[in-house]
This record gives sequence, structure tokens and C-alpha cells, in this order.
Amino acid sequence: MTQTNAKTSATLDVELDIDALTYGPYGIGRLDGRALMVPHTAPGDRVLAHIIEARERYSVGELIRVITPSPLRQAAPCVYVPECGGCSWQHMLYEAQLKAKQQSVADALQRIGKLADFELRPIIASPKDHHYRRRIRLQCDERKRLGFYRSSSHQLIEIDRCVIADDRINGVIELLRPSIAQLRTQVEHVEIIHGDGTEQVKMVIGAAGDWSALDEDLCEQLVSGHSAISGLVAHGPRWRKVWGQPWITVQLTGDLAMTVDADVFTQVNPEGNRKILSALLASAAFTSDDRVLELYCGAGNFTLPIAAQAKEVVAVEGYRPAIANGKLNAQKLGLTNIDWICAAVPEALKQLRKRREQFAKIVLDPPRSGTKGLEKELAGLNATVLAYVSCNPSTLARDLAGLAKHGYKLTLVQPIDLFPHTFHVEALGLLHKE
Repeated sequence: MTQTNAKTSATLDVELDIDALTYGPYGIGRLDGRALMVPHTAPGDRVLAHIIEARERYSVGELIRVITPSPLRQAAPCVYVPECGGCSWQHMLYEAQLKAKQQSVADALQRIGKLADFELRPIIASPKDHHYRRRIRLQCDERKRLGFYRSSSHQLIEIDRCVIADDRINGVIELLRPSIAQLRTQVEHVEIIHGDGTEQVKMVIGAAGDWSALDEDLCEQLVSGHSAISGLVAHGPRWRKVWGQPWITVQLTGDLAMTVDADVFTQVNPEGNRKILSALLASAAFTSDDRVLELYCGAGNFTLPIAAQAKEVVAVEGYRPAIANGKLNAQKLGLTNIDWICAAVPEALKQLRKRREQFAKIVLDPPRSGTKGLEKELAGLNATVLAYVSCNPSTLARDLAGLAKHGYKLTLVQPIDLFPHTFHVEALGLLHKE
């Protein structure tokens, strides 16, 4: 990274060159040898920024204007940029985004994991870079307005449409406003979901408190009165209500699909999800002799395709509704070789080790926080292959390094872009027992 001769005024406005990106919404420049992070910038920009916070090792600024634009820049296709906090990189060409994500994975593995001698494959691009999201969550404020939060705040920006959302989702946003505005129930958010094989969408209304019985007819009308909406779930801390057919179909492979309740987690980018699944199946190479352990299995996104190839799958998930969905899909598909365990992963691992269970391969897809502290338990199962799917390069690098200390060798990492126009990136790491 090069140091910039920055022009500084008494008001803390500075000119500087942006040289790189963080894993996050910031570009980085240098001011008197010190890093200054500025959002909505791209490598190659010369910008005017205002310093808003000085920390021990770096400072944070806000962008005032771009003096000289980078060749990596583009006009953001979204009218809500930069106010909306949903997309950090709409101002960058998609090829530049992919290069930055590839680099963020490489940097984390080297800097955090101190890992070497493995194959880092070129990032797999999302099949779509716009209108790829099949699920969006709109926040709802006390005035029953629908929109997204501003970056790093809970200030709501009303939106009419979202350029990364599927057009069938965008088509119902305006339909919802009058109905949501009339609800007596205290609404926190509204999700709109579109599955495969239909033109209709499903809705999930998340509430903070109790259900108002006065809203029954209104919710019924939302489903029966709009041909574009075929199902609705409303839920709160201790209740759940259903109208219509609130479930979606997710096509996993060419001949395998699953049906999932609208309020159970599915990947927002189904085409990208199929890319991850294809990479996992190809690299782990499951066979009819394999007994496989899958941790954080959800509703069976990986479980079902793996079970179609392996001898047996033991699938662990702590969220009971997801397990229930997985069991129904396995039954529907005739997959009788799955043992579903509803338990927290740390507890399940202890029990599996206590029973001296043996597995040929382990697959895990943990939350962003990763699996810190579980490396010894995982290694104790003595699987020959371990496949780790991650949405956070930092925790991926940390956990892969931990597994390396317990006898596993990292052989390949495959980055995959599921979230164009954001800094988020998925990655698959494959390890072999040494």
C-alpha cells in the first residue's frame, strides 16, 4: 500500500488516494503513514474525505466527494445508494468485486490462519449479479413504513424496489404497504420469498409482541386477495400463524428439490447455492461406502444431495423446525439413510465421541462466528476428509488453522460469490487427515 501526500485542512477534511479495500464497506488510504478507512470508495480513487473518528491504529472517514474516479468505478444502478446500508459495493464493477473477494479470502488465510501450501481456486461468480435475491427482509418502523436501514444505524429508508431482489419480489412491495399499515400487531420486519417453479411469492411477518386477533381477516385478505401472494406466516416470540401455503420449493440439483417452510432459513441466491453444492459434491467425492457427519445441517440443503450419494448421513441441527422440514423432505425423496439429530453442535459432538462413532467424511456449514473451540472434538472423530463451508473469511481462516494443529492438512479453498454488490463471500475449504 502506498502512502499519500494528503492535503489537510483545519476542519479535518483530507484528500487521499484509495489503495485497497477492507473486508467490509471501506476503502483504505494512507494519511501521514496511518490508515484511513473511507466507505463508498474503490482502489484507484482520489477522494475528499472528512475524518470522523481516530482510533489507536487507524482512522475512519466519510466520503465527501470523488476527485478522480477509479477505472474500477461504475454508476450505481440503485437510486438508494449510498444511503441504504444493504449494498456496499454497487459503485464498483462486478469483475473488480470478484477480484476483491478473492483477495479477501487469500489475505485472511495468510494473515489470520498463517496457512500455506494449498490450492486457492479462482472465485466462482454468481450466475446473476442483479435480481439474484429470492428472499429479502424489509424493516418496519413504528409508522409501519417498509424499507432498509441506513448503514450502521436503525434509521429507515423507505424503498419501492431493490435492484438485487428478484422482480417477482419487487412486484409485491407496493401491494403490501396498505395492509401492513393497517395491522394492529407490532411488526418488526416483513420477509418476501420466492421459490422455484412458481410465479407467486410467500411472506413472513415478524412481530415483537403479542398477536392481535383483529388482524386475522387482514392477513387472510393479503393471501386470498392478491394472486401474486400464495402464503403467509406471522410469528412472534411465543406464537405462529399460517395462511395459504407458506412454503417454497428449492431446486438443489437437476433432479432433486426440497420443500421448506417460508420462515426456515434458505440461501438467498439459489443459483449461487447450486454452485456451492456442486463444488462440495465434486471436491468431497462422496461414495456409497461413506458414512458422513454433517454439522449445522439446517433443513437439508447439503444433507439431501449428500445422502443420495453416501451410505449414511448423520445430520445435526439445533433448530427444531429445520429438522422437521428435513425429515419430511427425506421421506418424500425416499432417502432412508439419514439420522437427524436435533441438538446443539458442541453437545452432539461430545455424545458422538463418547459413543466412539466413526465417519469417513465430515461436512460443516457453521454460522459467521465459526466453530472456535471445537477443533479437538472434530479431529477426535478421525474422519479422513473434512469440508468446511463458511460465509466469513476471518473465522474460516482461524478455524482451518485450528484444525491444522490437530492433524488436518488444508488442500484446497474455493471462494464462491453468493452476494454481488456486497463485501460478503462464501468459501469452501477441504482438509485431509495427515
